[in-house]
Amino acid sequence: MNQANRNKLLGDQMGMAQRLLPRGRKTILIALSVTAAGIIGCVILFYMLPAGDRDQALGAILEGILLGGVYALVALGVVVVYKSSKVFNLAHGAILMLLAYFMWWLLAPTGLPLWIALIIVAIASLLIALVIDRFLMRPMIGQSGLTTFILTMVLGFSVIQGIAVLLFKGKPQVMPPIFPSGILTVGSLSIKYPWLSAFIVAAIMFLIFVSYFRFTRGGLAMRAVSEDPIVCQSLGIAVKRISAISWVVGCLSAAAGGILLGSMFPVDQSMGNFAIIRALPVVLLGGIESIPGAFIGALMIGVAERLAGTYIDPHVTGFSQLLPFILIVVILIIRPHGLFGLREIRRI
Repeated sequence: MNQANRNKLLGDQMGMAQRLLPRGRKTILIALSVTAAGIIGCVILFYMLPAGDRDQALGAILEGILLGGVYALVALGVVVVYKSSKVFNLAHGAILMLLAYFMWWLLAPTGLPLWIALIIVAIASLLIALVIDRFLMRPMIGQSGLTTFILTMVLGFSVIQGIAVLLFKGKPQVMPPIFPSGILTVGSLSIKYPWLSAFIVAAIMFLIFVSYFRFTRGGLAMRAVSEDPIVCQSLGIAVKRISAISWVVGCLSAAAGGILLGSMFPVDQSMGNFAIIRALPVVLLGGIESIPGAFIGALMIGVAERLAGTYIDPHVTGFSQLLPFILIVVILIIRPHGLFGLREIRRI
């Protein structure tokens, strides 16, 4: 490709980016408005409670925010893959569970240092992503969304789940300490150091991924492909390579989410189902193609789950575990494209 064609391609990409900017600004404004409204509502409800119940409510909200930050990182992988390839990856939870078990095995039975284990898990994530993209997703190009949906469902709930059981027996395991243990006391509030550390790491990684999408040429190409892959292909953008990168990002977010969840809860066979069940309402609430919406939606889901566990579970046992399914149904009925998603318009 000569210099003139390169300049033309760059100009076409920048033009597509300019068309996307107003939509991005609108999404950010909506996200900020809903976040501000949620904060104001929580403050009002907090002061309406009796003084003796405020500490309990504040503790539940704080735990929900910390947990929601990890949910956001988990959901990011689902959003990124869907944005670039229109594949709703139901295998995301199983990949998370397998990599969490792998991390435990590297740290506990094998006894490797943390930094070496992290590098090995990152390489494993890269290999899993490239294998899935090259040998499973590329042959599905041109197939219906239902076909790829079923393929990822079988891959996650049967193949990867079975591999994890064969390799690690599916027994619950405790991840060796990754973050400082103990409890941080602020006034009458108690915050677990592993939860706080997991939230900080998840937020930093989320910001890194978002910065990549918004401020790099590769991220610009991914956003352009999400709009119209056929036009991008005609402009010379390597759509297949962009798809592979999206799967790499998805698997890396699964690995990071699995490690962080493993530092907060036991690593077991149900972790994959737990992760995908939490990710589904997050992406539906925030908008399945909205990365900022995934973060705001995850915080909302985390807070709702913890409040339900604090105030409803004592009267209705297990309601907090049922809550994600209820939220999925309600969101699909009221606003199928999510709070921050864009309604799709089809020409007929």
